[in-house]
Amino acid sequence: MSLRFAILTALSEKESTGSELARRFDRSFAYFWSTTHQQIYRELDQLERAGWVLKAEDPAQESRGRPRTFSITERGTEELCRWLASEPELPRVRDVVGVRLRAAAVLGDPEAVRPLLTEQLERHRARLAEYERIEQRDFATEPDVRTALQHLVLRSGMTTERGGIQWCEEALRRLDRLAEADSAADRPVTPSSG
Repeated sequence: MSLRFAILTALSEKESTGSELARRFDRSFAYFWSTTHQQIYRELDQLERAGWVLKAEDPAQESRGRPRTFSITERGTEELCRWLASEPELPRVRDVVGVRLRAAAVLGDPEAVRPLLTEQLERHRARLAEYERIEQRDFATEPDVRTALQHLVLRSGMTTERGGIQWCEEALRRLDRLAEADSAADRPVTPSSG
């Protein structure tokens, strides 16, 4: 998915200045689509040139140093609808933890990944706690379709974090068993008295 459709979605929800849009990405979209503020501004310029967004025509906003407000155009809405109905792209997977586990396996050093797994476990727990706070704050009731669908996005993130917690805990238990087995193999055998 390209950033442009995330921006079009955000502008469909609410017209925004570039800085407002960047803050909205930081507060909500960033949980499932990360980007930089510079990328947002660059994409807004491209969307404006394509006629998919429109900047405010208010001369007071056009003066130097005043933020421009962007809104989605009819053509932008048509493109967003076309994208929504299209076949989704499969995400590219880049799993640093998986590669490090493979490196630890080939090097015969499972303990090298313990700090990484512990850190990942804490990150998953912290993100889940954050999602749970958001759910309590923003989704106590689901009065409309928009809120219900936004809640589903949050619930997807919660499911992902719970899966991450479960996997990290399993991986750390496996490392514990490997360490115990390795320790048992290193212990000297004492002869039994008989």
